Amino acid sequence: MTRIAIDAMGGDFGPGVVVRGTYRVAAENKTWVLILVGDEAVVAKELAACGPALPNIAVVHAPEAIGMDEHPVEALKAKRNSSLVIGVGMVHQQKADAIISAGNTGALVAGATLMLRNLPGVRRAGIATSLPSIKGRVVIMDVGANVQAKPQHLVQYGTMGEIFYRNVLAAPDQEVKVGLLSVGGEEGKGNALVRETHTLLTQSPVDFIGNVEGHEIFEGRVEVVVCDGLVGNIVLKTAEGLSDILMKMFVSNAARTDLTKDPRFEAAWKSFSNEIDWREVGGAALLGVNGVVVISHGRSDERAIASAIRIAAGCTESRINDKIVAALSKEEAKA
Repeated sequence: MTRIAIDAMGGDFGPGVVVRGTYRVAAENKTWVLILVGDEAVVAKELAACGPALPNIAVVHAPEAIGMDEHPVEALKAKRNSSLVIGVGMVHQQKADAIISAGNTGALVAGATLMLRNLPGVRRAGIATSLPSIKGRVVIMDVGANVQAKPQHLVQYGTMGEIFYRNVLAAPDQEVKVGLLSVGGEEGKGNALVRETHTLLTQSPVDFIGNVEGHEIFEGRVEVVVCDGLVGNIVLKTAEGLSDILMKMFVSNAARTDLTKDPRFEAAWKSFSNEIDWREVGGAALLGVNGVVVISHGRSDERAIASAIRIAAGCTESRINDKIVAALSKEEAKA
């Protein structure tokens, strides 16, 4: 039985969208137990508005909530009865297999790191998310957890990202290639961090194809892109912003040319928008901690929350953490 704790009070639009997204998934999959953590009275009211009570939704009361603009560590100390802290604590106490939150990202990462600790052999946890490519999806790691990474951290990100892709996103028997983000494709390009990481990745058991440049992320040359958290976060937010702008520009131009009146436009637009819409992914996985942690966008709607829950369930049911520990143990033994 997969048990997922959900921070009902997190996000720009919680708890309404969080509860509705949870209800949607609970109705689809009766084998998952979804635990909404938040103000019991508020959550109960939102649940009642969704429809008939579902047996696989539970509510755990949390009288406090951490705001989006609060200092992460200070908030964790001051609000021990917050929905985020209680939710992470449930994973630590093995009352839940996973936690998702659209709330304060810094608080979630800090709370998970402090309370759950790293998996055996993991030097530093990192955030893995996926972006659209011409061939499907591409995982990029790290996108913000570790902005001062060392080469050994990036090598482990290659391993963890490959395991995440293979077990959560990949089609059966799909090849999973790993690339290192740099300013040029040739070996020797990039700063000292990239150059040393390149050397170490060539000795890694992952299918490392070398350096990749920014445009190659979206061309589908690799399935996993490795970088430090500073670079990855910039790439992620730039890609999301560009995606939103291009969609708006396309619709505007289509309307001016009367393309929207063509009955085929709606079908094409729906397919296209689903492929590049970040809400279809819903969240990023914090890999390397002793539990499944999924970070959702602060501006998540119910569709994004539902997607994040599915990511958490995928990580849990594939036992992704056990596979990370086994892979890193094997690599350490060889070293």
